Amino acid sequence: MKISTRSYTSQVLKHIRVETNDPEAGLVTLTLKAQIVEILKVTPRLVNFGKMLQNQTSVRELLCENQGKDPVRILSVEAKPPALLSLGEQEPFVLNPGQSRKIAMKLSSGSSEGYVHGYVMLKTDLEFLPEKVVRVRADVKKQQGIGQ
Repeated sequence: MKISTRSYTSQVLKHIRVETNDPEAGLVTLTLKAQIVEILKVTPRLVNFGKMLQNQTSVRELLCENQGKDPVRILSVEAKPPALLSLGEQEPFVLNPGQSRKIAMKLSSGSSEGYVHGYVMLKTDLEFLPEKVVRVRADVKKQQGIGQ
């Protein structure tokens, strides 16, 4: 049996019910318990810039932490869409065990009203975690004119 731990960050508890044709056993429940350890922890997992006015900019930080026992290479960091998001750090880097690094990200709300969405993707050298994605969003409100 195989389960994905992609969206879990701490403990997972799964119950598996198996019906048998054994009249004495009937229904058997197996319990699977796992402790999930994030090797590369990126916080926050979702960056919500909240309400912003048109043509406004705001900056937030991502914190990347190596919680594993071996170095983690960040091969690239990219923000999409580039018209909306820009990053202070885009060069490859290595996080040694216990090391962390902050990455500044700037959101430019643009001239359109409504919700805007984007993401930051960190590509790694980890076989089981080739990329880590952080979603970004904001609610762009109309800029009020002077005297209104």
